[in-house]
Amino acid sequence: MIKILEKRTEKDPLNHIGENAGICWGADISNEEKNIKRGKSCMKSGHMRCAEYPTVEMILDEFSARVIRETYTHIIGVTRLQESTRYVNCADFGYYTPNGITEGQKEVYDDIMKEIMKSYETLLDLGMSKEDTANILPLGMNTKIVWKINLRALIHFMNMRMCNRAYKEIRQLCKEIKDLLSNYSDEWKWISDNYFVPNCKMIGYCMEEKCCGLMPKGLDGLKEKIIKEYLDSQDNDNLK
Repeated sequence: MIKILEKRTEKDPLNHIGENAGICWGADISNEEKNIKRGKSCMKSGHMRCAEYPTVEMILDEFSARVIRETYTHIIGVTRLQESTRYVNCADFGYYTPNGITEGQKEVYDDIMKEIMKSYETLLDLGMSKEDTANILPLGMNTKIVWKINLRALIHFMNMRMCNRAYKEIRQLCKEIKDLLSNYSDEWKWISDNYFVPNCKMIGYCMEEKCCGLMPKGLDGLKEKIIKEYLDSQDNDNLK
């Protein structure tokens, strides 16, 4: 479950980008329609410094500690606060159950989780502190964070984590973020439709060594050919 903190998440990110760009260009920023057009132009042109100004602040809840830990690999333009296992009693924690596991697998999986819960309570009853007892908690346990991320960083996160090779739970997280922001405002819908896509759809080819086949890998050598032609052209020092 994801919740946008509305007081801290603006509904007009394109207007924001367009205003800031207009200030730099000495343009009139009093017209919202022109600001939005200017904001879209900045995005389409790849001037992504402007996209560092709009931010999203949200609560990510009911996702596993494992997948939340994956968000921590994204460090630029991101701030987060996580639910503390030092102070919160986790005796009855929720946990992530992977889709597609068999009935027999799920029985073993659930039994392990219940045993951890039971052991957690026993250790607390024996006087162990919550912060020490937390060491037995599993990565599959649900946790909660307050996540703040700027638009440029969010686009990068979505491009990387919507890839078919990303873990399915983090792809689900991305889907929920995209759905939520798409319905937050028309400006966010435009951004979601055009930029919240797998990286291969942004650049036109797959960069992964193990390609899933959604897009051609490296455009079957075309990328390398284009780069070689460019490097060969640099033998002439005269700039065009």
